[in-house]
Amino acid sequence: MKKVLIIDDSVSWREFLKKSISELGYEVQVAEDGLDGLNKFFDFLPDIIISDYVMPKMNGVHLCRFLRSYSSFSNVGILILTGANESINEFWAKKSGANMFLRKDLKPDELVRKIDEFIESSNFSIEWTREFYKFRINPFSELVDILEETLKMEVLKSTILDLVDKVNDEEFVMNNLYILFREFFSFKGLHILLLSASAGRVYSFSKEEKYSQNSIRKFLFSNLIKPITPTEWFFKGEFNEKNTNTPVNFLSFNIMLENNDLGIIVFDGVENKNNLLYYMNFLNDSVGILFKTLSIFLDYKTASERDGLTGLYNKKVITEKLNDLIISFKRKKFDLSIAMIDIDDFKQVNDKYGHIVGDKVLKVFSDILNSKIRENDFIGRYGGEEFLILMPGTNCNEAKLALDRILDSVRNYNWEELGINNTITFSGGICCNYIGKSLTEFINDADKALYLAKKLGKNRIITGEELK
Repeated sequence: MKKVLIIDDSVSWREFLKKSISELGYEVQVAEDGLDGLNKFFDFLPDIIISDYVMPKMNGVHLCRFLRSYSSFSNVGILILTGANESINEFWAKKSGANMFLRKDLKPDELVRKIDEFIESSNFSIEWTREFYKFRINPFSELVDILEETLKMEVLKSTILDLVDKVNDEEFVMNNLYILFREFFSFKGLHILLLSASAGRVYSFSKEEKYSQNSIRKFLFSNLIKPITPTEWFFKGEFNEKNTNTPVNFLSFNIMLENNDLGIIVFDGVENKNNLLYYMNFLNDSVGILFKTLSIFLDYKTASERDGLTGLYNKKVITEKLNDLIISFKRKKFDLSIAMIDIDDFKQVNDKYGHIVGDKVLKVFSDILNSKIRENDFIGRYGGEEFLILMPGTNCNEAKLALDRILDSVRNYNWEELGINNTITFSGGICCNYIGKSLTEFINDADKALYLAKKLGKNRIITGEELK
C-alpha cells in the first residue's frame, strides 16, 4: 500500500484530502504546515507528498527543494497544490523538483481523479528500505534549524566539489576526502574504490585493522551494483598482505550518478551509524560528481598516454619519462638501464596467421612484460613490435638477469592458445651508460645492442658492454 503525506495549513483541505485519498485505498497522514510536514516526512517516510504551495514556516517549493537534496528521496512523488489566485512561474516550476502542480479551483471530483492518476502514474517510492532512513532522531523545531542544516550541508557539498579542481592528483583528492570525513564521522577505517574503463583504484585508510590488497579489492568490487571490469588496478594507502579478512562492522555507500556505477565508499567500524547515514545520503550526488570527474580525467589521460592496443605507454610518454630520469639521475649519478626489445620474426606471424592473431600476440606479449617488470620500472610500445623498458636504479648485470627472466616467460608461454604452433621469442639490447649522452644517443646505443642480438641469431639479450 502506497503511503501519502498531505501537508496543508487549511483544516478543511486537510480533512477533504485525507478522506478522499484514504477512500482510494492509500495509507494517509497529514501535517499542518511546512515544518510539521518535514518532520512527519522523516517519521512517516511516504511514497508521495501532496503539499499546499503557500504555508506558514515553509512553503511547498522550499520543502520540495530541501527533500530533493537527499539522493534517497529523488524518487518520492511530490505534487504541489496552488490556490486560484496563486501563480508560480515556469522557471521555479522546473527548478522546484516537484513532479506536478495542480490548481485547487478544480472541481473536487476532478481534483481527486487527477491526484489518483498522479499516484498511480509512476513507481514513486523511498529508495532502499524504509527503516534504513529513519535516522533523524531530533525533529526540526523551527525554521532556523532547517536553515542551519541547509547551510551545514551546503558547506560540506562545496568542500567536496572544491576538490574537483585537483583532479590531476587523485591521491591528494582521496586523502583530503578522508580528512574531511574524519572531521565529521567516527570510524576506524575508510576504503574507497573508484571505477572506470581504464583502471580500478583502491584507497584504504585505517587506524587499526588493515587488509590485503586483493581481499579488500574483491570485497569492494562485490558490493558494486553494476560494475565494469577495468583493465588494471592501482592501490594506495595502508594494507596488510597477511590479513585476508574483510570488514564486518561496516556501512557501504554505492556512489552512482545518472544510474552509472562510479565506485563505492565503505566505512569500517562506525560508531554513530545514524549520523553517517544521514550525511552520506545528502552528499551522494556531490561525491558522485567528484568520482565521475576523476574517472573522466583518468580515462582521457590514459588515452593520451597509452598505446591503444597494448595498454602500455606510447612512444611519446615513454621517451619523456626517460628524459626526466636522465636529468634527475645525472645529478646523483644513480644507475639507469634501458632495454630495447623486438619480437623475433613478427612479420611471419602476421603473414601466416593474419593481423588479428598478430594483434593478440602483441597484447599477450605486452601483458607478460607488464607482469614481470618491477613496480618502479616503466615499459612502452616504441613502435610496431618494438618495446622500450626503463629500469631506474639497475646496473647492466641486474638488467640482463631481469630481461633473461622475461625472455624465459615469453618462451614458455603456451602460444597454442592463440592458434600459433611455434614459440614466440624476442631479442633485446641493453644500454647502461647514459652519462654524457643525449636522450637519442642513449636509445640508439640500446638499439645497436638489439641489432647485434638479431645478427647473432635472435632469441637473446645483448648488453652495450658486449659491443666493445
